[in-house]
Amino acid sequence: MRVSVLGQLTVTDADGNVLPAGELPRRARQVLAVLAAKHDRIQSKDSLADAVWGNDLPGNHVAALEHYVSVVRRRLEPQGSPATWFIVTRSGGYLFDTSRAELDLAQLRKLIRGLDSFSPDCPEHLAAHESILALARQRPFPEDPYAEWAEPVRVEVQEAAVNALLKHSVAVLEVDAARSLRLAQEVIELNPFLESGHRVAMTAAIALDRQDDALRIFERCRHLLDEELGVAPSAELVRLQRSVLAGRGDVAPPAPVVPPARAVAAEPPRERFLGRLTELRVMVEPAPPIVHIVGPAGSGKSAFLAELGRHGPGQVGIGHGASSVGVLRHAWLGTALTGLGASPEILAVIDSAGLDGPLRRSELELISTAFAGPEPSCLAVDDAADLDAASVAELSWLSRHCPLLRIVLTYCYPSEIADRPLSGLGSPVVLRLEPLRADELAPLGDDTVLDRTGGIPALVAVSHRPDQVTHAVAMQIARQRTRWMPEPAWEILRLCAILGELGPVELGKLTGYAVPELLGCVDRLVHAHLLTETGDGRVGHRSSLIRAAVAGQVSSASAHYLRKQLAAAS
Repeated sequence: MRVSVLGQLTVTDADGNVLPAGELPRRARQVLAVLAAKHDRIQSKDSLADAVWGNDLPGNHVAALEHYVSVVRRRLEPQGSPATWFIVTRSGGYLFDTSRAELDLAQLRKLIRGLDSFSPDCPEHLAAHESILALARQRPFPEDPYAEWAEPVRVEVQEAAVNALLKHSVAVLEVDAARSLRLAQEVIELNPFLESGHRVAMTAAIALDRQDDALRIFERCRHLLDEELGVAPSAELVRLQRSVLAGRGDVAPPAPVVPPARAVAAEPPRERFLGRLTELRVMVEPAPPIVHIVGPAGSGKSAFLAELGRHGPGQVGIGHGASSVGVLRHAWLGTALTGLGASPEILAVIDSAGLDGPLRRSELELISTAFAGPEPSCLAVDDAADLDAASVAELSWLSRHCPLLRIVLTYCYPSEIADRPLSGLGSPVVLRLEPLRADELAPLGDDTVLDRTGGIPALVAVSHRPDQVTHAVAMQIARQRTRWMPEPAWEILRLCAILGELGPVELGKLTGYAVPELLGCVDRLVHAHLLTETGDGRVGHRSSLIRAAVAGQVSSASAHYLRKQLAAAS
């Protein structure tokens, strides 16, 4: 049997016949997908249910989960038994056993691990990348585009595709420049901020005698880096551009002047870090060894960590928990240690570490020397909710044995980690990032920005951009913040976008839901800073940008009908 989750979910039997996986109930498909994403690892029933239902758990989620696992087994393995089922019951939970059913995601991860056994220049290394590319071109779990459990796998697969495309584009450059250019353009499409993709694309265009295309590729890269990151292209990319200009006989522009590292005042207002003085003061002054930074999507957790790094250059290392899965399990620690200037010997320990269980004591003792300097160090893990038990055990050991080390963890809500390994670290200090206030936004010199953005940092960052950009970001924030809310929450957000401020009685008449259920959803929407309350018990959108984005998804006919309904209910 073979299960494919890269692209649409498909299951075939040993003879290649397609089985009715697409006819499974949606929740059954989600159970199968979550187990596939974390294959060969036991998932407790609570954590599995949390991934599938989020905060909207059914009354008896364990029974519901057992039902859907039984459905998967009956539909896909009708003649199976506990000895042959690929969804195995073990230690009170379930796991996807890849020794009983092939899984394309497991095959991809095995190929990625195998790259280390080849020399980068040998044919086998390129052949392995070709096999990786054949699998990684398909986006995993397309049926669940907003699922948090799927995002780390999507990042992992995309990185594999980018690396394989880049390897192939370089390999064929001398013999087939046109193909090299096409592959490099795929790299740019997947990761537009990766300068190596732009460099190979420019080199291939030059080899095809398409200097104008090479210069256009450079300009797109330069514009993107400047607009999105506020940085200039690398010196290597600039040299390539200048060589093209020199070859055409054009006068090359002067090399870009890189401002001094401390010239923060020269940054335009949109690149400023605003507010959070109280939170920064807590972090800079003596504090408990473990600090949790929480806030819904778009609240500026990543920007806060970056600002913390600017306050302590060389003393703050930031890793990313969301992408640290499978073969990249130690990516968060490796990235953080690199930011702290750890020695090559320490980084080599991370690179060679196995996937089964925590690092050995001798390895942790060596890593701990990176935090033994005269000044305190900060090890931050952004998007830390999905860290596995081994990673949490490593953090716990480091926290106990490194007195000058402070650990900072970011995620959305405390409830998000209630049944996850991260909760084992404890939370002596939890800082919630609230929306920015009017006084914190004053340096922007725009009196409308608070009403438009609701003080949500991710919207403030793009408030000067074109409407299509701000609307896209606003919609993404609204979707992410309501993802685990009950179904009426989105309907409330939609109605308030079309009709303006509404009271609970009006919402009840318009939706047909019971008022107590609606009030529970209103509480969540207010807590997520999507709605705000008025003095008369009515609620409306906190951000006009989010209101416009949500209303933009509703047809004029539907909006007209809802206004008539509201008038009739009044």
